[in-house]
Amino acid sequence: MSPDPVVFTVASPDPVGGRPADKWASLDMPAIVKQLKATGVYAPEDQAPELKKLVAQAKADGHDLFVVVTDQQFAPFTVYRDVAHVLQESTGGTVLVFGPGGNLGTSSTDFSRVQLEDATSEAHSGAAPAQQAREIYEKAIDPNVDWTLATIALIVVVVIGAVIARVRGLRKSDVDEAESNAVQAVDDEAATKA
Repeated sequence: MSPDPVVFTVASPDPVGGRPADKWASLDMPAIVKQLKATGVYAPEDQAPELKKLVAQAKADGHDLFVVVTDQQFAPFTVYRDVAHVLQESTGGTVLVFGPGGNLGTSSTDFSRVQLEDATSEAHSGAAPAQQAREIYEKAIDPNVDWTLATIALIVVVVIGAVIARVRGLRKSDVDEAESNAVQAVDDEAATKA
């Protein structure tokens, strides 16, 4: 008699079901895209002026920034990133999507996913979207250390140091050998005279 087979659940089906866009079907995406292309901001009237200033600053810095603020709650929180990605495909640049409860999503052609994740992790949760958007943008444009170049530079310095040390070591051994030969020659000369 054998035991019953063991069943492992690798992934559970999506409880909401359907395509990803079904999760945010309540958003009027064409209207949002139209507003973003016109002003760079899709947000409640009380938040739009400050966000438009940030969008204008980003434009002056050479970046296309678009900010969406919605009061709609979506689950899971990754939906905000999906919305940002879909909008970014229409607008280009960088899209920040803010939802209630500190939920946010980002998508960009200007900044890497690492830069955006780093910037969003340092934004003050619970702050107004305008403040969070400014913090994210300012952190994203901060100069970042290019660790690949830093590593290559360090390797080059170490190799140059090793070559210099080797050359000095060879010169020292040549000098030591010459001194030794000179001493030996003096000793040989003294021995032949004696």
